[in-house]
Amino acid sequence: MNNFLRMCLNIITQIGPYLVVLLLLKYLVNLQQKRAKEREEEQKKGIIRTHYTIKTEKFLVVAFIVGTIFFACCTAMSLRAKEDMFVICIFGIFFLVGISGIVNMVMWKLEVNGDEITWRSTFGKKRTFRFEDITYCERKKGSVRVYVNGEKLFTIDSNIDKEEFMEDIETRRIPVKSYWVNQHKKNRK
Repeated sequence: MNNFLRMCLNIITQIGPYLVVLLLLKYLVNLQQKRAKEREEEQKKGIIRTHYTIKTEKFLVVAFIVGTIFFACCTAMSLRAKEDMFVICIFGIFFLVGISGIVNMVMWKLEVNGDEITWRSTFGKKRTFRFEDITYCERKKGSVRVYVNGEKLFTIDSNIDKEEFMEDIETRRIPVKSYWVNQHKKNRK
C-alpha cells in the first residue's frame, strides 16, 4: 500500500503543475471570450464607450503564475528530497515573491468611466474620485504617480499601458511634473 501511495504522489507531483497551468490558461481564455462577446454586443447596440480599465498585462500575470507554480513545485520537491534548508528557503522565498506579485497584478486596477476614476489597491481598498480632484502627476522612469489633493494616491508602473489615461490627463490640462526635477529643487533649498 505504501508503494502505491508513493507512486500516486510521484504522478501528482509530476503531472500536477501541468494540469494547474492548463486550468489557468483555460480560465483566461474563457474570460477573454466573455469580454469579447460583451464588447461585440455593445458595438451592435451602438453604445459609445468612454470607459476603460488599466491593469497589468495578462502576459505578465501568466508568466508570474507559471513561475510561482514552478517554484512551488521546486519547494515541494526539495522538501520531499530532504534537501539542505538553504535550498528550501531560497525556493520558498521565490515562491512567496511570486504569490505577492500575482496578488498585486490581479487586484490592482484603475477604472475610468467618463470623468470618474475608481482605483483598487493591491489589498482591495477602493477609492473613487474625479479627474478634477487630481492635483498633479509625476513621472519617474516610465511610471506615473498620481496625486490627489497633494497626497500620492497611486502609481501606474512602467509595465502597464497607460496611454489612454495620459491622454485624458493632457486633455484636462493636469500638470505632469518630473520626479527628478522636483528632487533637484528640494535639494537646493
